[in-house]
Amino acid sequence: MYKAIYCMDIGLRRSQQDCIYVDGDIYMENHFCGEKYIDKDTALFAVCDGMGGLYEGEKASYFVGVNLKELDIPFSKESIEKALYEIQKRFIKSGFYNTGTTIAGVYLKGNKSIIFNAGDSRVYKITKDGIIYLSHDHSYVQRLVDSGEITQEQAFYHPAKNILEFGIGDVFQPDWENGMEPYIVEDVLQEGEYYFLCTDGVNGVLKDEEIFYLLWPNPFENIERFLKELENRKSDNYSFIIVSTV
Repeated sequence: MYKAIYCMDIGLRRSQQDCIYVDGDIYMENHFCGEKYIDKDTALFAVCDGMGGLYEGEKASYFVGVNLKELDIPFSKESIEKALYEIQKRFIKSGFYNTGTTIAGVYLKGNKSIIFNAGDSRVYKITKDGIIYLSHDHSYVQRLVDSGEITQEQAFYHPAKNILEFGIGDVFQPDWENGMEPYIVEDVLQEGEYYFLCTDGVNGVLKDEEIFYLLWPNPFENIERFLKELENRKSDNYSFIIVSTV
C-alpha cells in the first residue's frame, strides 16, 4: 500500500503548464493539493513540466499524462524505456508543433522502484541521512556539473540553468534520433523513507538541503510548513508528489 500527497500551483505565470500523474489520476490545476492511498502491488507517479516559452506547453504535459494512463507498462526498466519511446512516437504523430515537456517519475512494486526522467524535472529520496538526488537532469548546467566545470551548488545559481537538452516533444525529436535516452535507474524504498518528485518550480527556488530541512522527519506532517516557504519564493508553475509505503 502506498500513500501520496501531491500539490501544484500556477505560480506567477499566466497559465498552468505542469501536469501531475498519480497512478491513473491526471491533474492540471492552478492551485491544488490532494491525498491518495493506493492499495495494490504497483503504482506509477510522475510530474511533467510543459515548456512555457513554446506553443501549447500545457497540452504537451497533459498529453504525456494521458498516454501514461493508456499504456500497459509492466514493472521493468525495459518497459519504462519502451513506454517513453512510445509516448515520444505518439507525440510526433499528435500534430503538436514546436513544443515539449519534461517528465520525472517513480514506478513502485512493493518497496522496489524504477526512477526515470527526461528533462529537468526531478526525483529525490528523503532519508534519515539526508536528501538523495536520484534522477539526472538533461540540461546544459547538468552537463557542466558532470564535466567538473561547475559544482552542483554553482548550478543552482547559474543563469542558464533552465536550458533543456532533452525531453518529450517534437522539439526533442533530433535528440531521440541521435541516440539520447531517458535516464532510468532502480532503487529500493526503505521504511521511513519518502520519494519526492518535483518540477523545477520547486528545486529552482529551494536548494536540496532546504527541501530536506522543511520536510524531514515526516513530509506528510510538515507539508504546510513546506508549502508556506514555497509560496514565499514561487515564480514559475510548481508541482510535487510525496510518496511512501504504508
